Amino acid sequence: FQDSVHLLLHRYGVLGYAPAVWRLLPLLRARLPLMSPKQIALSAWGLARTLVNDPETWDSLGDQLRQRAEDFNLTDLAMIAWAWATIDRVSPAELVALKQEVRSRLMGKVLEGASSHDLCMLFKALAKLTPDDNRFHQWLLLLLVEGMASQSLSFTAQGLVGTWSVVATFRWRPGPDVMEALCEDTRMLRLDHTFNQDMAVELAQALVKLDVSDARPTYQIVDFVGRKGLSLRGDALLILAEFFALRGISDELAWKRIGMRAQQRGIDLRRAELDRLINAFKRSGKGNQRVYGMMDLFVKIREDQDKYGTA
Repeated sequence: FQDSVHLLLHRYGVLGYAPAVWRLLPLLRARLPLMSPKQIALSAWGLARTLVNDPETWDSLGDQLRQRAEDFNLTDLAMIAWAWATIDRVSPAELVALKQEVRSRLMGKVLEGASSHDLCMLFKALAKLTPDDNRFHQWLLLLLVEGMASQSLSFTAQGLVGTWSVVATFRWRPGPDVMEALCEDTRMLRLDHTFNQDMAVELAQALVKLDVSDARPTYQIVDFVGRKGLSLRGDALLILAEFFALRGISDELAWKRIGMRAQQRGIDLRRAELDRLINAFKRSGKGNQRVYGMMDLFVKIREDQDKYGTA
């Protein structure tokens, strides 16, 4: 039991059961010096997954990283960075140690042995923890783009969309070569079965913020709506409808799916959101009497709820 505390933390993390994790903290702190880097990273993941933010325990975990940073592999470092980002832990000494180790492992090295999942996780986590460290983020982004261009890294839908999302948060904008590599690698995103509505929304928002009108990433969203539009949630439906209207997308099948789903799930939206959805249909010219009739009904229901309350 004592030797497997990291596995227990991982299991409870998967379950999201924080009370048991809190009870294991004294044992974890006692066992940390005897744990391997992988076990430490797994323990940090379990704590972050259950949002257990005990300062003493996290200080102990950070001490182990600073003292043994060279023993952690890239996957371990990525997992710890993700854990810090999840609980918003910003410790300058720990972040410096982690970044230095990441640089020492990747600077001037061949990327074939690296995992795109680890690099994307590091990129997203460190961008959240240290948003103003432009030099480090630009270096890491160039590594990702190098892997895309040389095809030495294979990116999943989650990794690609996450990269787009992170780039959209920066105050600076990447050069044309970087954007070209991102657009080109996104070209086959629709073939990844893990590409879902949350990723489609995230990609659409990133494209708008970056003012990217390239047809390659845009088509991935259009294709997804055409295939899976009838399963969209109300919030995703609204954002994608506004994206279509803003970009002047006229795909008949995709708009048909949006119109049908709006009649089914529009009731999930608030009054102001319904007005936005109606405006998207009007702006695109893709609305019809049936769609507007259902939208008017939903608006009246919301007005009644605002006036008299819910039943």
